[in-house]
Amino acid sequence: MKAVWATVLLGLAAAPVIAAAPAPGDDGVAWLKKMASAARRLNYDGTFVYHHAGRNETSRIIHFVNAAGGEFERLEAIDGPRREVIRTNDQVTCYLPGTKTVIIEKRSARRFPALLPERLGGVSDSYTVRMAGRDRVAGFDCQVVTLEPKDKLRYGHQFCAETTSGLLLRARTLSEKNEPLESFVFTELKIGGAFSRDKVKSQYADKSKDWKVDTSSLVLSDVATDTGWVVSRQPAGFRKLTELKRSIAGRAAMVSQIVYSDGLAAVSVFIEPLPKAQPPQSLLHQGAVNIYVRRMADHMVTVLGETPATTVMQIANSLEFRGAQSR
Repeated sequence: MKAVWATVLLGLAAAPVIAAAPAPGDDGVAWLKKMASAARRLNYDGTFVYHHAGRNETSRIIHFVNAAGGEFERLEAIDGPRREVIRTNDQVTCYLPGTKTVIIEKRSARRFPALLPERLGGVSDSYTVRMAGRDRVAGFDCQVVTLEPKDKLRYGHQFCAETTSGLLLRARTLSEKNEPLESFVFTELKIGGAFSRDKVKSQYADKSKDWKVDTSSLVLSDVATDTGWVVSRQPAGFRKLTELKRSIAGRAAMVSQIVYSDGLAAVSVFIEPLPKAQPPQSLLHQGAVNIYVRRMADHMVTVLGETPATTVMQIANSLEFRGAQSR
């Protein structure tokens, strides 16, 4: 999900040159694709601010790609409690020195500036994509692209991408009332430069050998399957992307997961056996992410997504078990 810390997620070479890709011109969807690519293929080093619920969180990010295509990233909170996230491709290690804890997980949430999915199919069906002029962020000229939702089931967005590389410099999410929910913005940034493995090494790796290691979020295995669960009132524009059963460290039983997307926003549905400490029905949110938990017979259902609360609640409340289909 977008919150920076919500889900605690080889040689020297220059990063691939994004400018070699076809220029997106006045096509807003082409600009979105360029933003998605740039965040994963460029080398960059900068400081950004995440604003939500009247609060600011400032982080430093260093991102490198080596000649073989491996991604390396170091994300550090520079205000509030000390926190550091080290990512090597899809392996994520989060260091929390305040509690002497190391959290190990597989990358799941998209994080700024890599907020856009690599595949953007169907975006134009649910959003009106508009070019909205130029702006300037952190000393760089940037192209503004807006996404206006065609209904109340999703949020509006405004993106500003550096005009040459396409790297996302600023992102804003707008509520159903067109009010700001959250934003990310670089305050300083360097784009490009040679790959440096040392700059993305953890400052806590050697100190944390005796710290508590938490692998409770680590996915041990995924099995694509028909889980038997269906959403009878699937929100318009959302399509099922994946359906699988997961074995998660520390869980005795497998967890069913179904992921829906409208091409931009994703909603995940988790179904698992009801725990002994039965959770109350609840609706929580952080920034643009809504999380709805409800009991369904002897199962606990959790639905979370970067959508209005009505969307995640509609999915959760229309979930039915019809039995797995034979294949």
